[in-house]
Amino acid sequence: MLLPRRLIAVAFVVAAAAGCSATAAKGPVVTPSTVSAPATTKATTKTSAPPSTVSTFVPAASPAKLSSACPFMDIAEYKRAFLVSQELVTSEGPPDNRNGITWYTCDYIFTSSYQTKSGNLLVFASPGETSVKASLKISAESCLEKPKYLSDNAFYCTEKDDQFKNTFLVVTRISHGQMRTAMVTAGPPPDFAHPDAYTTIVKTLSDRL
Repeated sequence: MLLPRRLIAVAFVVAAAAGCSATAAKGPVVTPSTVSAPATTKATTKTSAPPSTVSTFVPAASPAKLSSACPFMDIAEYKRAFLVSQELVTSEGPPDNRNGITWYTCDYIFTSSYQTKSGNLLVFASPGETSVKASLKISAESCLEKPKYLSDNAFYCTEKDDQFKNTFLVVTRISHGQMRTAMVTAGPPPDFAHPDAYTTIVKTLSDRL
């Protein structure tokens, strides 16, 4: 149901503000003009063959250098956090780099069609940024309502400008000398009455970032 471009657009906004707020930032500065236009929320993934259903998950352990997104959250962890009962497989997208920002995308795809996506995980680093609070404030602009903070470095909310009212969860922390962010958009609307599962996934992502 989701395209990574929506998350990437948000990531560009966060990265743009990071470049503006960091006094000692190095490298090219991302500007708001580089933000991609939002994509539609109903989408399919073109695949020539079904992804492998064999579990090869190796959890990330706060790597010195980011190189992929899927190791940060397993299928079982995703399903448990966002109450997904259908069977899924993951698909790591190719890394994309623009204006000094490289992001990595993991898609969670329903095995019923191997085309429709349940959600996406986007992981990236913002060069020069040092304020977790400021970064989260910018990310929260993508929320329909006031975000529910789960810690000093994470929140969840209903995604704005989306007919499916998806769950939007963001975790940001300083790790290995850089600001790292994990953004998750999941198909089910957020469960505001029972945030325990979100708290668990936030700790998992934060530890692995």
